[in-house]
Order: sequence, then structure tokens, then C-alpha cells
Amino acid sequence: MRRSRLAAIAAAIACSLATSCSRSGSAPADTSADAAVVASFDDAVVARAEDARRAKDVPPEIRTSHDVAARRRSARALARIADTESVEGLLGHLADEDPETVAWAAYGLGYTCKGREDAHVRALAARAASLVDAGTRRPNDARGALELEPRSAIARAIGRCAGPLSEQVLVAFVRTASPLGRASEPGAARGAVWLDPALLGLGDLATRRKQLGADAMTALLDAAGDRTSPHDLALYALGRADPGEAYSPRVAEVARLALGRPGAARIHAIRALGRAGKESPKEIAPDLARVVVDAKGYDEGERAEAARALGALGDAGQAAIAGAIAELTPDAKDPIAIASLAGSAFNVLYTLLGQLGAEAPKKAEPSLSVLASLAPPTQPKPGFARRLAEIRCSAALALARGAYDADILRKCDAESSEASQRARLASLLRRPVTPSRLAAFRAFAKSDHLRVREDVVEALASHPEIGDAGASVIADALTSKRAGLVATAAEMLHAHPERAMVLAESEKRAALDPKSPPPTSTPAQELAPVVAKALSAAIAEKWPEDRFETRIALVEAAASVRHPQAKEIATLACSDANPVLRERAQKALRTLGAPVTACDAPERQVTAAAELGATLAKPTKIVLTTDAGELTVILEPELSPITTTRIASLARSGFYKGVVVHRVVPGFVVQLGDPDGDGFGGSGTSLRCETSPVAFNRLDVGMALAGRDTGSSQFFVTLSRTPHLDGEYARIGRAEGDWASVAQGDVITDARVIE
Repeated sequence: MRRSRLAAIAAAIACSLATSCSRSGSAPADTSADAAVVASFDDAVVARAEDARRAKDVPPEIRTSHDVAARRRSARALARIADTESVEGLLGHLADEDPETVAWAAYGLGYTCKGREDAHVRALAARAASLVDAGTRRPNDARGALELEPRSAIARAIGRCAGPLSEQVLVAFVRTASPLGRASEPGAARGAVWLDPALLGLGDLATRRKQLGADAMTALLDAAGDRTSPHDLALYALGRADPGEAYSPRVAEVARLALGRPGAARIHAIRALGRAGKESPKEIAPDLARVVVDAKGYDEGERAEAARALGALGDAGQAAIAGAIAELTPDAKDPIAIASLAGSAFNVLYTLLGQLGAEAPKKAEPSLSVLASLAPPTQPKPGFARRLAEIRCSAALALARGAYDADILRKCDAESSEASQRARLASLLRRPVTPSRLAAFRAFAKSDHLRVREDVVEALASHPEIGDAGASVIADALTSKRAGLVATAAEMLHAHPERAMVLAESEKRAALDPKSPPPTSTPAQELAPVVAKALSAAIAEKWPEDRFETRIALVEAAASVRHPQAKEIATLACSDANPVLRERAQKALRTLGAPVTACDAPERQVTAAAELGATLAKPTKIVLTTDAGELTVILEPELSPITTTRIASLARSGFYKGVVVHRVVPGFVVQLGDPDGDGFGGSGTSLRCETSPVAFNRLDVGMALAGRDTGSSQFFVTLSRTPHLDGEYARIGRAEGDWASVAQGDVITDARVIE
């Protein structure tokens, strides 16, 4: 049989750029995916090696075993360990004839691409050229291992490597696979199956690089604009890359056409339209506004995405937002219309209000006035009064125009509430924090609401006029016992060390000494003593090991301000078991001038996950009682046994009762599981990642992370197809119920595990 054009192009690319075209490794003869064989390996040994992130503990004999289950398990473990020692084994598994083994190997090679991008892309392209029919096509609703497909894994691994060669190979795949490129040549049907994987790969590449070359943009536009068979999956990449002036008109054209085709990819069309609109906002804003107000034609996620896109379109977007707010504002005398805000309509309107600029259009004022005075109906649902307060205060913020003490802002909710304080603080920060406004700023820094205090600290970045008062705000935050507030303050120190600097004592003494020379225009500064003391206390605090963001931020802050303990804590972090902490510690040590070449994983045995050997045996349901009603999470242990077992155990213990939903991005995710309610907290014990090359579709459940192996207790539910999350987070199950109606701040009043 003649090779398809895809195989020829991929092989040519691989061979022209490689030193040889030989395949690495060899595949055993009996690789039937359906072969009924007795396990020839100890799964517990491989599980321990995977959990400990020790590739050398994966028995080498299982890599070439005649037992397909053994090779799959080896490939999966090495893909998740993903260190330098894993690469040789992954390359061997890439040559396997079992599709699932190849999928795991490709995924792992994509994950270990850094520093060896071209070599891995060559290997992946060569394997693509030699890949034979992968067998029966997986059903669209397949779950777990049934989803693992080598073409998708290979193309997306190439995209993850994100180099020029990646783009070249993926464009070749698209050109060969698309009808325009293959026509009636031999092997055309075989080439066609690469189109969707290649489009996903280009989307992953665009997510990392934020831009694509001319060949890639043209190939994507050809695929999306094919009049006989448009491929809307191309909109994923077009929605992640900046089209620039040259391609914006055509991106807008294909995106507009896609708006008429309902489906999982339509939200990407809206995102692509928003990107194209930056070049021609007046032409694009009306299209996005129509999406926002059309509750029958578009779901709440698509409408919220259009609202966010309008917020980036300047004056044209602001005018469109004003018109959309007018259409969505309920009649203040209609209790039924107001009650509708208890559902997903709230998230659309709230998102729209959040996109208003500091100077809202005048024509928005009548609608904003109505919203600023909305009263809840009698006997509102749980959480509804809080939602209306958010709407009122958001509208009042727009009307106040920077007058933080405006009467309309003070009346939007009780002044002690978080909604009121965040709105008044936002209004205060819309103007310079002059001495007459500084007292109010300091008062907000003492708020009882954690997120208000975090907002205050973050404001220091854009308000240098606060001056020395910023040092005391940072110091107070660093002395807190709340991990998120400490992390926020440390991140501010790292990014803006000048905010904590004061006139050096030597300069003060010189100013009082008549014999000293005149002061220079750049007097010496030093870290404010109050900040130095607070940072020392934060460093000495025994933070739970899963507070990674806090621990990382303290290492980086200490290095940035040259704290006396900076080198000591960075050196200690350099040998931590967590790879993210080690990586950041290495950068901190280099900042301090230390001659460190690498922060390697510790040789000591990592504490094993408590769940090893006692994981869930079957899908398990968790029923959550929330302000938005009863919602369900179904944990699926096949691909993430340790993570799902941990979540189920936490639910049984009552951990999630009383926890708030701390993050909602309509059309994207709902996230919960932090007892502190600000996204920095966890259960106290970390989890290593169990990521997989599988998709995140609407209502899938994933483990929230702050980097590799930083999971704990937080998880998220996706509200749309989110391909940029695929393989980056552990998918742990699926959800049921009206998750689109959940709002930030909703409370989990109960969590029941149903065996």
C-alpha cells in the first residue's frame, strides 16, 4: 500500500531534521488491545514509582513485556513522572503497536519537551508517519482509557513543544488532511483523520505562544472557512492567537459564520471574534452584543464570553455594553423578572457589569440606576440576597465614577459586607490615592474580609503615590495567618520591591550631619524595618505543605529584597520534593548570584500518598447541597485513582460542608474546595498529579492546581469545552445538575457520598 501524503510529509520533515530515521525501541509481536492475558507485573510497584516520581523504580522489564497491560502501565507511569530519566522509556513506548501505549508515550514526550523540543517533535513526527490504523474509532461519549487515541496525543504533544518545528509539522498535517490539500490522492481517507488532532495541536501551540505564523493562520482559516465542510475546531487556535491586522478581517468572517452553527466549538468562535475585534471594534462590537442579549439562541457561557470580549473593545465595546445592560435590566416592579437573576442570568448580567470601564457611558445610567436599587422578592432563595447585592454594588460602582463615599455606593449593601467594601475600594482606586483618601485606603487594609485585604495589597502595584504607607500595608499582610494574604503580600514584594523601600538610615544620619556632603538625587534606600521583620516572621511560619503559592512567594520575595535569610530558604526549597518549588527556588538562587545549575529532585524517599493500595474501585457519587440547588459530582477512578479517593475521603469527613464557591468564570469553570475562600487554601496535604491525555468537555471535573503536583482539595467543573485544559489538569470525573447557575460566593451546605 502506498503511503499517504501525510506520511510522506511527516517523514520528510522528521528525516530532514534528524540524524537518522530509525525508530527507537521495538514493539513485541502480541499487542492486541483486547488480548485476555494474566497480569505479568506488580501494579503496586509501578504505582509507588509513579507516585514517588522515580522513573528508575519502574521495572525495566515491563517496558518490553508481551503483556499489553504491563506496557500501558509503564507508559502511563513514565508519562506522569515526566523527568529526564523517563525520556528513554517513553521513546521506546512510542514505537509500540498498541494505540493506548503510544498515546501515553506521546503525551509524556510532550510533557518533557522543555530543552529538547526539536528532538521530541522529530520523534513524534516520525511515529505519525509510521502509525497504522489505530483500530475501531472511539465513541464520542467514551470515558477513561477508551478515550486514549494516539493521533490526538501525538499532534497535541507536538503542539505542546511549541517551537517553530512544531508549527511546521502541524501545518503539514492540516494541509494534508483537509479536503483542499488532499483532493482525491491515495491515502486521503487516512490523512483526513489527522485534521482534528492537528487543529487541536495548533490550538495548544497558540495557547503557549499567543501567536502563529502566516502558514498556520492560513491553514486554520482555510479549514474554518471551508464552505462545504467547515471545521469549527480550527476556531480553538484562532481564539487563542493574536490575528494582527493582516488576518483579523478573515478571522472575523469565519467566526461570524460559525456563530450560526450551535455546538461545543461556538464559544471559540466568540473568542476569535473578540480577538479580531481589537482591529475593528466598531464592526465587531454589534455582533458580540447580539450574542450577549440573545438568551434563546446562545447559552449563558457563550453570552458571558461575548460580554468579556466586549470589555476589550474600547469605546465601541463600552457603548455596546451599555445597550446590552439596558436590554437585560429587569423591570424593578416585576418580581418574576428579578427572580430570574437567581439562575444563570445573574452570571451573564454580572459579567457584563464587570466589563464597564472607569467612565461608564452616559446612556447606561438609567439602567444602572434601576440595578443599583433592586430589592429581592419576599422569601428569596438561599444566596439570592447576596447576588442582588453584588448586582446593586456593581451598578453603583459604575455610577459613582470614583467617588468612593458616594451615597449610592454606601446604600448598595450593608457597609460591613464584602460586596459593599469591594465596590467602595474599587471606586477609591479609580482615582489617585491622595492624602485625603489615604485614611480610607488604610481602613480597607484592616477589613474583616480576606479578599478585600488582598485587593488592597494588589492595588499597591498600580498606585505608587501611596508611598511609605504601602510598606505598613505589606507588613500587616505578611503577619497574617491567612496563607492567601501572605502570598499576595509576598508576590507584591517580589514584583515591586520598591513599594517596601524607605530612605536608608545612613541617609537620615547624613541629613542631620552638617559635615556630610549634600544629598544626591538618588538617595540610598533600604527595606523598611517593619517589612523585614514581618517577612522574617512569615518565613519562620510552618505553613502546611500544600500552601505552595505561599511558600513559593516567600522564597521569591526574600530574594527580590535581598533578605538575610533569602539564600538559606531558597537553598532549602531547591531540594524540595515539589518540582514547581524547586524550579522557582533555582531562579531565586540565580537572582542572588548563587552558582546553581539545577535543583534536582531529592534522593530521599518521598512520602507516599496515603491512598496507595486502597483506592476507589468504581465510580462514586458526591451530592452537594448548595445555594444554587442540589448538584452532583461523579468521581471516576480509572485514570485518577488516588485523586478521586482523596476527594471522596474529604467529602466523607465533612471537609466540604460550609466551603464557599470561591471562583466562577461563566462559560469556563466553577471552582471550590478552599476553606479560606480565596483560592490559596487546601486540606493541608498535597496530591501529585494524575494528568492524562483526555478531553475536558462541558461538565467535566478536574483537580485545581498551582503548578505540577500542587493539588490538594480544590476541584473545578467546566462549563464548556475547554481544550486548553486537556492534559494540563487531572480529570477526575463528571458533573450533573445546573452548574451554570452557581455564583461566586455560593455556599456548600452539605456533601454526601453515595457509594
